[in-house]
Amino acid sequence: MTDRFVTGLCRQSGLDGYSSHDHEGDVMARSARVSGRGRNEALHEHLDQLGWSRRGFARRVFERCQAVKLPNTVSPSTVARWCSGETTPSAALAAAACHVLSSASNKQISPQSLGWPADTTDIATESLQYADLPHTTRTLAKLWELDALRNPALIKSMFFPGVFGLASREALVMPPDSEISGHGTYKVTASDITLLEDQTKLYGSLDGQHGGGKFRAVFAAFLAMHTVPLLNGAFSAKAGKRLYGSVADAVLAMASMAYDDQLPGFAQRYDLQAMRLAQAVGDHARIARVHIHQTRLAAAQGDRREVLTHARSAVLAGEGAPPMVRAYAAITEARAWAFNKNSEQTIAAVTRARDGFERAKESSTLDWLSWFDRFELEAQAAWALAGAGLIDAGLLALKEAEGMPCERVRDRVELLITGAELARLSGDIAVYEQKAKRAEEASRTLASRRLAARITRLTAGQPLDDF
Repeated sequence: MTDRFVTGLCRQSGLDGYSSHDHEGDVMARSARVSGRGRNEALHEHLDQLGWSRRGFARRVFERCQAVKLPNTVSPSTVARWCSGETTPSAALAAAACHVLSSASNKQISPQSLGWPADTTDIATESLQYADLPHTTRTLAKLWELDALRNPALIKSMFFPGVFGLASREALVMPPDSEISGHGTYKVTASDITLLEDQTKLYGSLDGQHGGGKFRAVFAAFLAMHTVPLLNGAFSAKAGKRLYGSVADAVLAMASMAYDDQLPGFAQRYDLQAMRLAQAVGDHARIARVHIHQTRLAAAQGDRREVLTHARSAVLAGEGAPPMVRAYAAITEARAWAFNKNSEQTIAAVTRARDGFERAKESSTLDWLSWFDRFELEAQAAWALAGAGLIDAGLLALKEAEGMPCERVRDRVELLITGAELARLSGDIAVYEQKAKRAEEASRTLASRRLAARITRLTAGQPLDDF
């Protein structure tokens, strides 16, 4: 797909310009009194409620700037000028300050509410915000445009640990949005949503056959052309519930592709927006799925504590969900415990996952989880058991997983890697070398940077301490 064609698709869906919403104009009008026109009462109020001094606030904002690689220095005198209304921060610095305030207050505080600029072109910062549905819609449109144009330069590998803390708490404890109908000009039909769902299944299947770097741009172009008008269209609350859930599935498919293509910054931002869509419709099963995605991303960063936190959050979110979802969360927890080298907790979580799978009925399987069959369960169990050093149990699980269909190319390569790692742990060098060679050969048709990196470590004889 050429850049010219994709750009045309983006223009068809309104991506060459973004109109502001009326309520945003109202917010800016109300907050104008605090922007360079005297004492910033809103900022004073937040600092008073938190019991923060100017020095304490300056220190926290500076720490946030360091965390997100902003070059700004923030001193007490900087904050004093903000409070007096003498100056306002840049858009990027305003986003950092509002992140600090939002995290401490457990509620979203926007730059506009403080009379500060919000640079809507700064997608790298804006897409880390967990806000309302209009924000989510605008953010996804921009992310899809960047992906469709194969232009990850604005986000690169900008993954920020801790971003999901506030979003996770809100998604798990807050009720669904009271208003999920749409009031745009285009009338959304059931067939529109069905097309989106069918395309998500198609590209999910292609992802497993060819790797996340192969068709991500094409799927992004489709989403930009087809889905953005739906999100901005007219639909009932009932249709909105289906639409937001289906869009969340598409976004999570994009997140998986970005993760496989070693673009953690993109994957994190997709996951964050998918979480907001799932929260809007009160879908805790999909919220659990987002946490499972974040578990993998945290593991890629080597953060053992975050891996376990997200895995446990997935289990918590999955309470009350269909048994298959709980089995999926449990096997993820098993892998998280293995990543933390706790063999006792690993085997306990594997047992819970298998029990949950046995209790699940076909009728309770969700469309987005239809790929999670016995083969996949045992494949993940085998890796968890290998990571925990439980070699015999891992080999038994691996044997159960080897009936996986041949068209799931990437998953079968992962099985070879697991088999090689188990052979290495058991000291069987001949089997280790054989499976490592087969994995390398089988992966040559895959556009998966993540898998290529794993195989490089495998063939170099390095321990695979990953997820």
